Amino acid sequence: MTTRSVLGLIYTVHAINNMGIETADILTKYGFSLQNLDPFAQIDRAQELQILLEIVQQLDDVSAGLQLGTRFGIAGYGPFSLMLMTSPTAYDACKLGIQYQALAYLYGTMELDLTPGTTGLSLYPANLPESIRTFLIDRDLAGTYQLLKDIMINQDDNFSLDEVWIPHPKPTTAKPYEELFQCPVKFDQPHGKLVISNIELSHAFPQSNALACKLYQAQCDQLIEARAAQISGLTGKVSQYLNLFEYRFPKTSDVATLFSISERSLRRQLVKESTSYQTILNSVRYHRARKLLTNSKLPIETIADKLGYSEPSAFNHAFTKWSGTSPRDYRKHPTYPSE
Repeated sequence: MTTRSVLGLIYTVHAINNMGIETADILTKYGFSLQNLDPFAQIDRAQELQILLEIVQQLDDVSAGLQLGTRFGIAGYGPFSLMLMTSPTAYDACKLGIQYQALAYLYGTMELDLTPGTTGLSLYPANLPESIRTFLIDRDLAGTYQLLKDIMINQDDNFSLDEVWIPHPKPTTAKPYEELFQCPVKFDQPHGKLVISNIELSHAFPQSNALACKLYQAQCDQLIEARAAQISGLTGKVSQYLNLFEYRFPKTSDVATLFSISERSLRRQLVKESTSYQTILNSVRYHRARKLLTNSKLPIETIADKLGYSEPSAFNHAFTKWSGTSPRDYRKHPTYPSE
């Protein structure tokens, strides 16, 4: 599945606008505006990520991701949240949430981490550009916590977390994290995690309804099937995603994770489109190499590094294979149009 509900972008843009950051020009660049965005529409994940990348570059608040995550209201999840609310218990809701997480707004995957006394909702972030990674991790953990609170509010007014793991370095102050999660927060962890007492999750939901839950589950299945049918045209979407990176490009498995499909399905679809992941990556590297050789004075070694090559010789070999000439000779007689 390469698309998701545009509501995630709408919530994010509204929240950023409320922080005094103007986003209209960026949206217009991609043919969107808040006034004409259809809340029932889908958006390609690579395109959404590109828009978010440009917007986040304007933020200077280290807690912006946390603030935005709490703006994701329960109504924005549609039948997904209704399915969770009509589950027998909070633990059952967590299991269904993991099963149907493709309908959430995560940039990564979430798993259940069970111990004798606690349950962890563990977030494994997608391979993201460094400039947006911290923001999206914070947004996704805060958004998941907000969804839990919204679902639990009618069950237990004292709902709380035991601990939170953050998979990035501690910022200048941890206060915004501690104030939001109201529990010990650990940074520089191997992945994100919201740790909840099993006692908290064992309480029966008053609005539990087996028939209603099954109905909403069927609606979630229909949404997933509809989005899976839009998998065609994957080549351009993979290329768009890879163009967000430099130095270290994502692996095939990372791309599959971002698009919520299996690595096997990704490879199979690309074969149907007469290409492969490596072919697309080579095309992205070649395009960028010609641009850098033509429009910059960066040393060949630096260009090789920015394109993810550990050795300049490997870049020289690849570029000569693509263009029929070495990078140094190409720089003397470029054929890529300057910008």
